[in-house]
Amino acid sequence: MSGPESTKNSPVAPTLAVEAGGLSLSPDPRSSRRRLVAATLVGLATLAVMVATEPRLAIVWDEGYTLGREARLRTWFRALRDPAAFAATWTPPAQELVQQVGAPPPRSDQVDTRGKLLFDAQVLAYFWPFAREEPHGHPPFYALLGLVGDVLTPGLPDLSRARLGPILLFSLASGVLFHFVSRRWGWWAAAASAGAWVFQPNLFGHGHYAAYDGPLSALWLLAIFAFVAAVESGEEAAKPRRLPWLPAMAFGVVLGCAMADKLTGWFLPLPFLAWAILQRRRRPFEVLAVGLILGFSVLLLLNPPWWTEPVAGLSRFFRSNLTRGKTIPIPVMFLGRVYQTPVESLPWYNTIAWTLLATPVGFLLLASAGAYRAVARWKAEPVVLLILGHWLFLLALRAMPNTPGHDGVRLFLPAFGVLALLAGPGVAQVRDWFGKASRWVASASLVEGVASVALLMPVPLAYFSPIVGGPPGAARLGMEPTYYWDALDADALAWLRAETAPGRTIQFSTFPTSWLYLRQVGSLPARIAPVDRGVPQWYVLQNRPGAWNSWDHVLASRGKPAYTVSKLGVPLIWVFPYEALQEAAREARR
Repeated sequence: MSGPESTKNSPVAPTLAVEAGGLSLSPDPRSSRRRLVAATLVGLATLAVMVATEPRLAIVWDEGYTLGREARLRTWFRALRDPAAFAATWTPPAQELVQQVGAPPPRSDQVDTRGKLLFDAQVLAYFWPFAREEPHGHPPFYALLGLVGDVLTPGLPDLSRARLGPILLFSLASGVLFHFVSRRWGWWAAAASAGAWVFQPNLFGHGHYAAYDGPLSALWLLAIFAFVAAVESGEEAAKPRRLPWLPAMAFGVVLGCAMADKLTGWFLPLPFLAWAILQRRRRPFEVLAVGLILGFSVLLLLNPPWWTEPVAGLSRFFRSNLTRGKTIPIPVMFLGRVYQTPVESLPWYNTIAWTLLATPVGFLLLASAGAYRAVARWKAEPVVLLILGHWLFLLALRAMPNTPGHDGVRLFLPAFGVLALLAGPGVAQVRDWFGKASRWVASASLVEGVASVALLMPVPLAYFSPIVGGPPGAARLGMEPTYYWDALDADALAWLRAETAPGRTIQFSTFPTSWLYLRQVGSLPARIAPVDRGVPQWYVLQNRPGAWNSWDHVLASRGKPAYTVSKLGVPLIWVFPYEALQEAAREARR
């Protein structure tokens, strides 16, 4: 059975009606409260799981830089409260976690009034190291979100506080996702979608981190929900009501936050525009217009450096983000070949391959059924076509020539959020095909998702699908087993503390400022090369072959590590005696 009538046996399904090529909803008032309560419980359950697992996840590459930028924002807000008192005691910090590139610290006489703090371009360039020349290319939303922890949990360590905002946003998206899907396709579909959001291992990991990709993925979903709510509202009537301003404004705010999080967010309106053109209705264009106007206003509000120089600020932002091949080329190994991205492009099919490699099988099958439904019922359920359009757009965007392709799925992570949303109508499609057996399919998918995260903890980013034999199979295919330093877990840090002799240092194969944070909080020994004096005792190497130099290859193939972090038999981190590094370097030079 297919068509809108196929949902009538669901105890929570809404009454559907096709109106002028669009899908309208007439929800049963008796089930609305239950859906809202259930969605709230799903959001709270997600929050509980994320908060409970947060301490187990190691600090990752970008989080040290985030903590440094948030420290500058925190100082700026503190200065605004009492500029004169702040200026009297202002001394730039001796060491920061943010990259020491860009504007120098301001003098005391440059920060003694609110006017200078708010409108002096040099002052703002220092305190707001965002949307500028690399390595400060990303806008500030993610860092502002991280300051939520200062308000709600001021007593927590810096890293846990910075992660709370992203975790809250991830949990909010989970609850809203459940409500959105349950209203259209029922409880089982909603459970599958929420599960595919929370228990997709890469989404689960990035949903914790104080960085930009998890928040962008949540914002992308929330934008879809707000847009659809604004378009559908009132269309069940014979004559649609005026534009519903609340959901339209919510769409604009979310759009502005996405644009203020990462350059990828600037592309968010394009799938909506394509869908609006296909629908040939006035309402989608109205919502999109309101969203763009409000979105740009929010973007400007969140970027104080642009208040006095909007043209120059925008120019710097785009120049920085569109010339990354010259400023930050990053090598990556994909299917056994090393590419110098973004100068060299990954194969056009890389996002399709990554989707197969990094998605639990059940969620992938349900999303495939959802994609089929989007094409087969594009007139009766245009919302599903909108969802499919977003997913395909995100795959195509990362697959474009000269697009950064490093770090696994991180740079197109929102596509996996949309894939989770697509799993909901996928359950409805399986129900049309096989009836109540769809519940077993949804249940099995949820069990697989939970097991995938549990099995990979505390390194969910190391997940690879059973289709390719998990991490061991992916390593044999020539994929990088890890990339984000997420495997330097508590046990590895404890070993380094215990086994590093006084006066000796530790050398890492790469040096994100996360190491400085770990040294500050006592998780690493007090001496780290090259910032501290002393003879290195250990060389710590991450199993990211694309980034290796010649001696790293020698060490990985023939060296004898003193300590190894592995998952499912695949090494992720090696700790070699420093003498082994010296010997490997001599061998590599021969």
